[in-house]
Amino acid sequence: MIRNTTRGAALAAILAAVVVAACGTSAADEAGMGLATVSAEVMDITSAVAATGTIEPIRVIDVKSQASGEVLQVAVELGEEVERGALLVRIDPRDVRNAHDQAVADLDVAEARYTVAQRKLERTANLKDSQVVTEEEYEDALLEQANAKAALVKAKTNLELAADRLNDVAVGAPITGTVVEKTVEEGQIITSAKEVTGGTIMLRMADLNEVQVRTLVDETDIGSIRAGLEAQIKVEAYPDREFSGLVLQIEPQAVVEQNVTLFAVLTRIQNREGLLKPGMNADVEIEVGARNGVLALPNGGIKTVDEARALVDALGLDPELLQQRVETEDDRRPDGVGGGEATADDSEERATEASDDSGLPSMQQIQAMSQDERRKFMQNLSAGDRQRMIGMFQQLREQRQRAQRADPASPKPAFVFVETPEGQLTLKPITIGLSDWEYTEVMAGLAEDDVVFQVPQGLVQQSEMLEFMRRRTSMPGMGR
Repeated sequence: MIRNTTRGAALAAILAAVVVAACGTSAADEAGMGLATVSAEVMDITSAVAATGTIEPIRVIDVKSQASGEVLQVAVELGEEVERGALLVRIDPRDVRNAHDQAVADLDVAEARYTVAQRKLERTANLKDSQVVTEEEYEDALLEQANAKAALVKAKTNLELAADRLNDVAVGAPITGTVVEKTVEEGQIITSAKEVTGGTIMLRMADLNEVQVRTLVDETDIGSIRAGLEAQIKVEAYPDREFSGLVLQIEPQAVVEQNVTLFAVLTRIQNREGLLKPGMNADVEIEVGARNGVLALPNGGIKTVDEARALVDALGLDPELLQQRVETEDDRRPDGVGGGEATADDSEERATEASDDSGLPSMQQIQAMSQDERRKFMQNLSAGDRQRMIGMFQQLREQRQRAQRADPASPKPAFVFVETPEGQLTLKPITIGLSDWEYTEVMAGLAEDDVVFQVPQGLVQQSEMLEFMRRRTSMPGMGR
């Protein structure tokens, strides 16, 4: 539930806040300056990674002919569905038929020569026993019979090949599928696939009962995507219909476009009705998390730690408010961790253990310090210890970022602006979880119907601008 003021009133409130900050009076003294407010409410949240891509077939086959010659018939049309083995193209059979007839004749000659050579060998063997022929004449007859036998085998093989080539002039469908491309027409001369050039591609076929969408996803979101996640697909041809699919795989090689690193994600979709065609543009939303019946706030009311830090300075609030921390259920566990999987809290605990071994304070102890105490502590450290502390902070931050990318629902610190009983604007820490395009789950720090203020981030830039004007012009009344 969002209660918006009029545009003019909101603008006036923002300008008033900046002027108040520039004049040295805290904007927290004017909590009800006409800023829009939002309330925490229970709802269902589904987080998704959105991307655009193109419909493409999973399996595409190039249809070529083993025979060369003129195309006499193209039996299918573009887009036609055909069964495996159905006639696609017929090639002029004259050359292969002549070769087949010649192979038949060669076989007849080879069989006759073998028969003659076999009989001659038998006669020579009988005469050799009677010592009528010499040993040399017998050997000649034996060699002639062997050559005739080899010629017979060769003729049979040539006939089988000629018969296959005769069948090759009728090109059948290699799969059951759809003709997605036709590149030849009747009367065209094609070359065989056995040629050095690889032959002429006559048709392309694809099984469109199942298709896929290839999308490019930013590397910041790729950590939350894995094979098997559900995805919803929409195409412009059917704007009122949503198709369901599953993430098939994430390609390992990155693609860099305009200095942005992207990874190709393949999503597979059942297409039994044949509505999805190759080349269609598709919008894909991959569901990476869902929470039902959770407390949530509109995103405009939530500030990240960095955003809150900038607004605290712009509004003149007490910086110590940023040191507050919300105690969650996991914090109250004796072991300090919850669930079974590694989370950001687990990473923090491991970092804490490492800091204890080095003799330096734990992360919890450092976070409990005020800003001044932390500054003095860091100043009193040796150069080596200071470097180790900076490395620990960096390591913890990277561990948290990795955990959050892998699990969008992992707990994260954030802040909201609320009104104190005295009517002043103040900062309140919360813990957030899953987020969608409009709402974010509030895991701790707020209750249902609690009201927070939507403080625009533009106050930071406006405050910086007025501070710049104050320094440059030294306008009366603009000093702090």
